[in-house]
Amino acid sequence: MDDATLAALRTTADAVGNVGFATMAGTLATRALLGDAASDWALHCMRRCRRTFTRAGWLTLAASLAWMVAEALTMTEAPPLEALAAIAGIVADTPFGRAWAVASAALAVALALVVLRPRRAPPLRTLALALAVAGVAHACAGHAGATGLGWLAGVMGVHVLATALWAGAVFAAALCVAHGGPDTADGPRYAARLSTLATGSLVVVALTGVAGAWHALGGDVAPLATSTWGRVLDAKTALVAIAVALGGFNRFVVMPGLPRAWPRFGRVLRIEAGVLAAVLVAAALLANGEPPVV
Repeated sequence: MDDATLAALRTTADAVGNVGFATMAGTLATRALLGDAASDWALHCMRRCRRTFTRAGWLTLAASLAWMVAEALTMTEAPPLEALAAIAGIVADTPFGRAWAVASAALAVALALVVLRPRRAPPLRTLALALAVAGVAHACAGHAGATGLGWLAGVMGVHVLATALWAGAVFAAALCVAHGGPDTADGPRYAARLSTLATGSLVVVALTGVAGAWHALGGDVAPLATSTWGRVLDAKTALVAIAVALGGFNRFVVMPGLPRAWPRFGRVLRIEAGVLAAVLVAAALLANGEPPVV
């Protein structure tokens, strides 16, 4: 395969992995948001979250492997079977390979804790720790970890986790919660908690995103208009602004009318989920592109 094809494969795998990882984080968070709810509606939502977490886990692991295969093909310029055999060496000899291995192992542990315990409640704290390790390690496998485990790796690790939590909570709401008629108490309570979670995550995303972008741009905003990487960042920022506007509309216009306005709440959530999926695709383009300053 030529370089352009491998780059497209790597970026696609990263984008799919971003969406899958966010969905895992969001469904886990949703179970916590509904933890004290006892209605039949809430119990059905939590069962949907468990199934969605499992499917997203398999998808994320597959995307992670595809990303590494594309990296191995790029680095070795060898036939596919030889490139696959070289993955062990990449993991042993390169920092990004070790970070990828840690992220993949953490994802596998999280998935196993759910799949191998089908009749038991998932251990939320252990799963949250596994996903946190996976998110930070994923950040270290990219540009943030190129200079070692410094402040940038930490900042971008937090950025990855906050973005996944925000986007994933909206994905989980659209996929698992915004169906049918909710319980008159549990539905509005969940919506209020979701809004609080999204707002808090957004603040962290904004602060860490500005810090990471400033470093990548070398402290100069000119590349935002003159480089491909900068223009993708502009597009991602615009998408984030649209998602924020949709979330604000739900919070201040729709939520006061709950539970009567639940169908409208769900429609806005589904649009917001689509926008946030595009944000994660843009994040994959940035992660697999060349920033003005590496």
